[in-house]
Amino acid sequence: MSEEFRIPDAETRAKNLASLKAVVHQLDIVNLMLDEAIALVDRDLLQQRRARLLYKSNYIPTETVEN
Repeated sequence: MSEEFRIPDAETRAKNLASLKAVVHQLDIVNLMLDEAIALVDRDLLQQRRARLLYKSNYIPTETVEN
């Protein structure tokens, strides 16, 4: 606790800021990839539910719906 906090020089702050911006960008990409994966799983679950409900009701669709 004897050391005082020192504000880094401008060059160090700029490097740290650039690194933080790069990390935020990478996290945004990962977040988007997770959102896409969740959307694919949701779509698959909805299709399974639809097929199950159609099967239970003995309904045979006259035309298929393509993705």
